[in-house]
Amino acid sequence: MFMNKTRHRRIPRPVRHRVALSALTLLAATAIAPAAHAAPAPSVAPAPSAAPASPVTWQPCAEAPDGYPVQCGTMRVPLDWKKPAGERTDVKVARVPARDQAHRIGALFFNPGGPGGQGASMLAYGYADTLFKGPLRDRFDIVSLDPRGTGGSRALDCGPVLDPGQVVLPKNPGEYEEMKRNSRSRGERCLARHGDLVRHVDTASVARDMDAFRAALGEQRLTYLGVSYGTYLGATYAQLFPHRIRAMVLDGPLDHASGATRLMLEEASVMEGEFDRFAVWCARDTACALHGEDAGKVYDRVVARADRTPIPASGAKGKPAVNGDWIRMALPNQLVRIRLLEEAMGFDAWAKLAERLAAADRRNDATGLVEGGSYVGDQESAYTAVSCLDFPPQFTGYADAAARLAQARKTAPRTGAAVEGWVISASCADWPVEPTSPWQPTTVRGAPPILIAANTHDPSTPLAGGRRLQQQIAGSRLLVTDVNGHVSYFNSACARERETAYLISTEMPARLTCPAP
Repeated sequence: MFMNKTRHRRIPRPVRHRVALSALTLLAATAIAPAAHAAPAPSVAPAPSAAPASPVTWQPCAEAPDGYPVQCGTMRVPLDWKKPAGERTDVKVARVPARDQAHRIGALFFNPGGPGGQGASMLAYGYADTLFKGPLRDRFDIVSLDPRGTGGSRALDCGPVLDPGQVVLPKNPGEYEEMKRNSRSRGERCLARHGDLVRHVDTASVARDMDAFRAALGEQRLTYLGVSYGTYLGATYAQLFPHRIRAMVLDGPLDHASGATRLMLEEASVMEGEFDRFAVWCARDTACALHGEDAGKVYDRVVARADRTPIPASGAKGKPAVNGDWIRMALPNQLVRIRLLEEAMGFDAWAKLAERLAAADRRNDATGLVEGGSYVGDQESAYTAVSCLDFPPQFTGYADAAARLAQARKTAPRTGAAVEGWVISASCADWPVEPTSPWQPTTVRGAPPILIAANTHDPSTPLAGGRRLQQQIAGSRLLVTDVNGHVSYFNSACARERETAYLISTEMPARLTCPAP
């Protein structure tokens, strides 16, 4: 449901439950003066503003590659938007000026997912040219922010999403209580270190920060591309400020009305199907290190062995060996494809997964299998803090948790609850801060037509959720792409072309399907 895939230093993963882009630097000069718009946007009725942000002073980003024209700045915004005159907090922002200033349309606001995807830091490291090709890069300033609580925006530092070795798939009431204790301990540690910031990293607060950024840039209306969790942020913005939108793409849509159980089960179903497609690919393609073997049986054998005796994994933080649950919970980050990034970084996710399974099976080395997984401890604190405020697990006790896990095993016999929806529930099992926006529809009225894009085989944000979200946003249209992987824009040239054309022209695509590549 979010974009959490590759990482670069402390930048969140690139698109998907935090953008799967985190794997993703400047001129020694002063900030570039804002260019004039190619044409003024038609006037819209002004909506009340909760409070102005401080103006942004732009300067070259310290992280940027030599000569790369990205600028960074800081906004000061209310910590609590209900108290605009109260305490303020810093939000890091970044922009990459359009290459074709003579035909510049405006600013394109990008959110890479999450929760907690650090869009400004990604731009600062020079990833705009990787993510945005051709007309988008030419005609828009690419802009983003590090959401409050992340990266350069007064980041939370309270430990990982899941502590190394903690119970995450409880098998009895005692383990369930241990899972809750771990959750509460992380939350109390976060409150002790960061106080009220922990209570105000919710999605609605970030949407208001984004509107303050829009105003600071002098943009009358917002042009937005949000992926994975960024679709919920975008929909929340549209709900709050429908008349301030020029064009909006929500790709890899998250339905906030799903509820914890339905989200987990829909993810589990598609994740199982994605593993089955991986196994079929292995049987057909000699590039698979398990070619000639049954990849499913190899995976089952490795997990069963690790359940009996933990397998050595020298790369797993704080743990020299890992059990079967570690391997299970790392699977989503190993299996889910994000082809645009794979191409840019020169690797193939499925080929890597096959190599890592082979190493675990033949050499008893599970290091590669748990890299980037929820147990490894490299996900950042904001991921949990935001999730607990907006996607609470709503457990009623061990019997409820056990019933959900049993449903997941029935839905997906091999992969079970090894999905992000369950990771969030486990991490938030007893979070000490009350949710600010528990599961409910994101109803939008009065916005211009919004384009939603979803994949037929997206295990992170399943197509079913996209269909439901379309019903909640009046006048929206749904672009369906027949492809494996998370987020249409990252996996389909057809989807990129249609989303790009819409963002430039604001006209909906004539065809709302993209065939398999």
